[in-house]
Amino acid sequence: MTHRVLLPTLAAVGALTAGCFPAQIHLGRLGPDRILTDDEIRKADQKIIEADKMWALRADPAKAEKALDLLRESLQVAPHNTQALWRAARVSYWMAERAGHAKDEKKQLEQADIGITYAKHAIFVDTQSAEGNYYLGLNYAMHADASKSTGLSLVKPMLNALKRSNELDDELDYGGARRVMGQIYMSAPSWPTSVGDVDQAIELLEDVVEDFADYPENHLVLAQAYDKAHKYSDARKQLNLVLAAQPAPDWAAELPEWQEHARTLQKKMPLQ
Repeated sequence: MTHRVLLPTLAAVGALTAGCFPAQIHLGRLGPDRILTDDEIRKADQKIIEADKMWALRADPAKAEKALDLLRESLQVAPHNTQALWRAARVSYWMAERAGHAKDEKKQLEQADIGITYAKHAIFVDTQSAEGNYYLGLNYAMHADASKSTGLSLVKPMLNALKRSNELDDELDYGGARRVMGQIYMSAPSWPTSVGDVDQAIELLEDVVEDFADYPENHLVLAQAYDKAHKYSDARKQLNLVLAAQPAPDWAAELPEWQEHARTLQKKMPLQ
């Protein structure tokens, strides 16, 4: 199943829901029918720069929303800018995840679907986009989480997107594609219902931790896998690393949440 077959319908839906393109314009009319002027390129790129500044301040959700607004403005000028598209998919995923924390499944589903549209468009424009594939997989995960009845049907496309991202850039987001694949193998039902395999999850996650030992979420997810495998001593060692982690620009917004998860898991684990 190619992106060229799927994307026109999805992009038309996304144009109406996400406000990325004027409602009367369809993807078929947004092809490379002309070269952007230097001024248009500068304007589109400047919006991305401004969006990155807002994204860095995403601990305030209003800043994340502003980042998405700026990316939409960039895409109004340059609709096929992959850099803006995958960033918009990233913010949409982040918003979907926050809606999930708030138990707002309707908003979670809406944001995930918007993110899926942006990510698929990014891949349509650049089939070598590791980021496009990565955030496609993450938005699929958010959709699956919000739509329990169809969640298992998304496991295969989710894994396909993540595997493709990992092939293209296995360092993206501190080994993010492998980390999320590990979460899928850890959480999904086992064969023959699905692909769940906690041993496979642990193998993947141990590799990610070895490659990116400074990233707290890697330790948190590995601890969750160890906990599921009843390896409580190993899990506690990983949780202690999460709790001892210090904020850094890339993850300061998420670190308090990870540490809260670590404390909660610690309390639930049996004493040994």
